[in-house]
Amino acid sequence: MRSKIVISSLFFTLLTTVCAALAESDLQIEEIVVTAQKREQSIQDVPVSVTAISADTIDSLGLQTTSDIARLSSSLTVIESNNKTNSALSIRGIGTNLFGIGIEQGVAVVVDDVAKVQQGQGLANMVDVERIEVLRGPQSTLFGKASSAGVINITTKGPTDEFEGSIEVTATEENYHKVLASVSGPIGDSAGYRLTAHTSELDGWVENLAAGAEDFNSEESQGFSAKLYWQINEDVDVLLKAYTVDEESQCCARVLGGFAPGAALFGAIPQSVFAAGVTADSENTTVRYDTLPNSDNDSQGISARITADIGDFQLVSITAYDEWDYTNSEDVDLSELDVLGIFTGGAVSGNFYSDSVRELEFFSQELRLLSPTYDNYDYLLGFYYSDSDVDRSFFRILPVAPANFVANAGNENYAFFGQFNWRPSEQTTVSLGLRYASEEISTEVTDFAVATPTAIIADDDDDAITGKISVQRFLANDAMVFASYTRGHKAQAYDITAGFTQFNADNPIKEETADAFEIGIKSTLWNQRMQLNVTAFHTTYDDFQVQTAITTGPTIVFRKANVGELETRGIELESMTLLSERFSLMFNAAYIDAVVNEYEGAQCYRDQTEAQGCFAGFQTVDGGELPNSPEWKYTVALQFEQGLSSLPFDLYANVLYVWQDEIQFGLTQAPATREDSYGIANLRLGLIDKNDRWEVTAFVNNVFDESYRSELIDFGVLFGNTEALVHITPRNAERYAGLTAKLSF
Repeated sequence: MRSKIVISSLFFTLLTTVCAALAESDLQIEEIVVTAQKREQSIQDVPVSVTAISADTIDSLGLQTTSDIARLSSSLTVIESNNKTNSALSIRGIGTNLFGIGIEQGVAVVVDDVAKVQQGQGLANMVDVERIEVLRGPQSTLFGKASSAGVINITTKGPTDEFEGSIEVTATEENYHKVLASVSGPIGDSAGYRLTAHTSELDGWVENLAAGAEDFNSEESQGFSAKLYWQINEDVDVLLKAYTVDEESQCCARVLGGFAPGAALFGAIPQSVFAAGVTADSENTTVRYDTLPNSDNDSQGISARITADIGDFQLVSITAYDEWDYTNSEDVDLSELDVLGIFTGGAVSGNFYSDSVRELEFFSQELRLLSPTYDNYDYLLGFYYSDSDVDRSFFRILPVAPANFVANAGNENYAFFGQFNWRPSEQTTVSLGLRYASEEISTEVTDFAVATPTAIIADDDDDAITGKISVQRFLANDAMVFASYTRGHKAQAYDITAGFTQFNADNPIKEETADAFEIGIKSTLWNQRMQLNVTAFHTTYDDFQVQTAITTGPTIVFRKANVGELETRGIELESMTLLSERFSLMFNAAYIDAVVNEYEGAQCYRDQTEAQGCFAGFQTVDGGELPNSPEWKYTVALQFEQGLSSLPFDLYANVLYVWQDEIQFGLTQAPATREDSYGIANLRLGLIDKNDRWEVTAFVNNVFDESYRSELIDFGVLFGNTEALVHITPRNAERYAGLTAKLSF
């Protein structure tokens, strides 16, 4: 509360000072170009709910990862879990908060026109980014099946007409450092290149009290990308891209966050033994584990974008091939004890842990034909094909319910899509988009934890028609109003996990559908110095795909299921104002009411009574909150720039404040898995050369040291079936300072 009062006072003081000095000027907000409709258009002209973040904004606010995008897009939230495959994105409360190689995402992450098909691929460091677009609500018509909740569309920087380069170094507390270097320029008169390399390293900052063990949550990353542009002739050009990224980490530790009285590990080992020296509360960042949560995330890929002008038409071809290997292991018993020795009377020594390996190969081909803009219409036609193949092995040792399986998941998809835009008048546009998609899924699973391991093989197919219709009208006062209806779709999937049976093979998880309605206004006010966009939305999802946690002995088994119906509705506001030549203000806010309307057969939460709706271990969730969806969230960013005429550099500063309401982490609505509201303030102060040759920025993130948790789970099954909370604390939940220096040439 104190931090909110201080921030509010700071903003009102600054705004009062600025407004008192305002005078007429020629200031205008720069046009932001987006590709939300597969064409380059002004963000103020598209009938789509979209947040656009430019390279300048990314740099000035110090955004580093995909998770940081949620600071500026109030409808976007990120679940940072114990590893990237368990982490998830959600928009308007909707996302794929489940893991498994047969499951596609609800929020698609697209980088340079290529989809990242596996959950965890898109949660990476952002390097050399030109623009980010967050498209809210179902986008199945133009972006495909894995976008039933929305799309994060990332465009990286391309080759330049003139030679340029830069090197940027960042260092912070906890021995974090990052180096980013890029060079770009022409090759003759018809070609160009861009090379980018980065490396970063962070020491472990979650203290590990186990004897001789390393601290947790260290990270190390290296990557390289190359782009080559060639204009073959006046009508045809080619953009080639190749990249490779290698990330290694001991992240992220689930730490003990609180126990019911008498809780004991496996119902037998007291806290004084398995958690000696650990204060298990909501702000805990200390563990006593003997197994590091190791992760190795390797990805590489190539792509080719060919653009050909055929008369007045434009044909775009995008061909891509990606490989992704992800290996992770973690401590399951949450201790440093020889738990196997305890359970076997010393016959066998060791601890309880799990190992997982995933290997993905992905190919995609997209063709788009864009018509010229005629007097009263234009259109787009497209074809999309993709083929993905994922292998996974998983091993977990436990005294009860061990797991050991290997699996493969195949997915072949093709689609035809198009959008027709008709302008009955200069002010009005009616758009109709349709997509037909056909998909074949297959799997082969062998469970080695059963007495007679046998491969279970299955395949199925699915097709769907999705679409969108919208009407927009441009008003006389630099405003545009729009209304739209969208049909979204997410395909059926196999629940590929431990204990996969023939029943699972014969009964894949049903497809998920969405019906979304939006109305909105996009306006430019105050002599082009202010943009104000407001959207109201209402979306219902039928057979929404979720993950349920089923307790079996001293472990948790995760199963996928369909929720009968849920809905999300709310209002979003985004604004940017040039208050003066020195001050600019961004304010984004969202009110989102995301609830489960019908979910029969959900497991009861711990200690839930019949009076609270629990019967024989199951409940019907009706009116419950969707996980990780704050009802209110807002962002305020104030930027100050001051020219220093007597010095060779200028001064700038900004403050970013993000506040979100309390959230529920569990679909079962357990009171123990709620997180309180919190607000995070970041400050930055920089000097920049007048000729843009160098820049130095000092910053403090989480100025008021506001603690929060990005995941909260009841692991009571490991502790004698009494309440025992574990949580993930992200790095931004602690205050830290740093310095960035950039040299451009």
